[in-house]
Amino acid sequence: MSEFPFVVDIQDTEHFKQQVMEASKHQPVLVDFWADWCQPCQTLIPLLVKLAEEYKGAFILAKVNADEQQELVAAAGVRSLPTVKLFKDGQIIDEFMGAKSESEVRQFLDAHIENESQNALADALQLSEAGQYEQALEALKQLNQEDPANTDIHLAIARVYLQSGDLDNCEAVLKALPANIQVSEAAKKLADELEFARATKDAPDVSEIVAQLEKDPDNHELRVQLANQYTVSHQYEQALEELMYILRKDINFQEGKAKEAMLKIFEILGNQDPVARKYRSKLATLLY
Repeated sequence: MSEFPFVVDIQDTEHFKQQVMEASKHQPVLVDFWADWCQPCQTLIPLLVKLAEEYKGAFILAKVNADEQQELVAAAGVRSLPTVKLFKDGQIIDEFMGAKSESEVRQFLDAHIENESQNALADALQLSEAGQYEQALEALKQLNQEDPANTDIHLAIARVYLQSGDLDNCEAVLKALPANIQVSEAAKKLADELEFARATKDAPDVSEIVAQLEKDPDNHELRVQLANQYTVSHQYEQALEELMYILRKDINFQEGKAKEAMLKIFEILGNQDPVARKYRSKLATLLY
């Protein structure tokens, strides 16, 4: 028997019927087919156990030792290890093979399983978007007490601090993240947004900058400030257009300052964003 409340080690065919086929009629069951000699299995198992505990019963993790339960392996059509199959109502509804990253497994689970912690996190972020920062932080800190290993909650806390203008606390939370999370796409995006927020903290407002640029259109430093202001207000295309203006005039302005700002905006937007793709193409044409 497993030491974890939401994890079960399958003992035989009858046990599988009870703990997977019947149990999945009441809640999803994630079945992990593994073996001692399979190194990717040994990498995946701790991650699946961690997520089973984090999701607090939103699904049950059933582990099947493929060497000991060959009849089950054959019946499930398992051809390689690890293989993970998700059961609902006694049926396989999805599966994957091979070791996956935590973000990939979360995406797989979240497509089928309602995660109460993630729902509460989303609710807290909605409070922050509405300007209710204290309530959002209170809710997130409560979630963090219940689930301290969930780095999504830490990132959400950092975002609320950023949105509320508490830049020092935002930075402190980001720096306290585990090293592997600090280099994640979500953390790097937040760090870039924080950098733009710091750059605009004592800067003139947009109308004042625009008025000055009408008198001095080639004041590139001022135009960078305008791009920064557009970025923090999520007017990314306007920001990128201002930076392109600078690059067309001076490709090496301040040792690539404008180009660096564009790359950070691309990182904030993500690779698939249409605005990012449009301006990546423009930048590439200009550079090459």
